[in-house]
Amino acid sequence: MTDYLFRADNESDMDDALLAAGVAQEVADLDGEIFVVATEGITLDRIGPIPAQVDEDGVIVRPGDNRYHVNLRATVQLTAAQVAELPVFTPTPTVPYRVFI
Repeated sequence: MTDYLFRADNESDMDDALLAAGVAQEVADLDGEIFVVATEGITLDRIGPIPAQVDEDGVIVRPGDNRYHVNLRATVQLTAAQVAELPVFTPTPTVPYRVFI
C-alpha cells in the first residue's frame, strides 16, 4: 500500500491527470451526469483547495493554498509511467493537511 499527495491548478486538471494515469475512470449516473471515480485498488481523498488556518484573533497561522489537492492510496502497484502522469508535488509537506489513517 502506497500513499501519494497530488496538487493541480484546478479540479479539471486533476481529473485529467487521474484519468491519464488510469487510476480513475468516468462513470455516468442515471441522469447522464459524468463523474470521475477511482479504479479498483485506488482510494481517492478529494481535498480541494486548502483554507488558511487562523488563530482565535484571526491572524493567519498557516497560509492556505487555492490549488486542488487529492490524496491517493494505492493497494495495487502503480507503474512509473502512471506516477509520471500524476501531479505529485515535492517536497512532500512535513505536516500534510490531511492523511489516510
